[in-house]
Amino acid sequence: MPIGILAGLAAGALWGLTFVAPLMVAPYQPLDLVVLRTLVFGLMSLAILALRGFRDVAALPRGMGLTLILLGAAGFNLYFALIALAVPRAGTAIVALIIGALPVAMALGGNQGSDRLSPKRLVPPLAAIALGLAIVNGAALGAAPPTGRIGIAAGVLMAVGGFLSWYWYGMRNAAVLRRGEVKADAVGWTALTGAATLVSLPLLAAVAWFSGLSAVPSLGLDPARLGPLVAWSFAVGLASSFLATWLWSIASTRLPVSLAAQLIVSETLFGLFYGFAHAGRLPTPAEAAAIVLLVGGVIGAIRAFMPAADAAGAPGH
Repeated sequence: MPIGILAGLAAGALWGLTFVAPLMVAPYQPLDLVVLRTLVFGLMSLAILALRGFRDVAALPRGMGLTLILLGAAGFNLYFALIALAVPRAGTAIVALIIGALPVAMALGGNQGSDRLSPKRLVPPLAAIALGLAIVNGAALGAAPPTGRIGIAAGVLMAVGGFLSWYWYGMRNAAVLRRGEVKADAVGWTALTGAATLVSLPLLAAVAWFSGLSAVPSLGLDPARLGPLVAWSFAVGLASSFLATWLWSIASTRLPVSLAAQLIVSETLFGLFYGFAHAGRLPTPAEAAAIVLLVGGVIGAIRAFMPAADAAGAPGH
């Protein structure tokens, strides 16, 4: 079990990089990071598929190609683009806390059937999450000058868009895997989805270029300035994708489902830690209260969804 816990925490630490990476690539823009990160992720995915003899591609059922393209676009390209744009506008704390509610949304989305959980058990944790988000957003908007509130509001909307994009990806991806049509393991499936992100990469690059959200037209590919952009593109393209996925697969096979689900909160906590470290400050009272409320609400909701035997600590593999 200790190995599983360490693996889960390490995965969260790597996923949390996505909440600070957009702030680290100046003078290039966040969408430049998204484009190069997608290229790194996609090419590495192709390399892994090649090393595996493309057996994962050959085993795909008919018609799965379009599904992979949509999953790659929504769960990786669109999600990361919206988060990358939201962080500089709304701040790491707000974005990380909004995304931190995803495990609860996923659980609610799957709360169907005869064993459906009573809504009454979810009222306290959902109220805590809502109050936490209201506090941190209200404090940020209240402290900002009128001209800055528009930017914060835009960042919040982008973060919500990223939330919805990954929610759709998560639910659709789970449905595909649950049907049992895909024979690939976790690494193979991630590689297939990663390779599929290359299909929507030209559209992503064109949007960044022609919308003025890319610094490449003005800066070019200046070798003297490319260092941070390249380094962070590799960090989020490789470490936050493949390495984190591998670590999470270790955690999910060694831990009870209830404990593994609660460890997902570490992504939000690491993202917040990175953001505060980058800003060189501690959380404000409003941010600290929001963190406690959201993390407590997420853990409470996850526990409510878990069967009693599992929540009591059924042994992992």
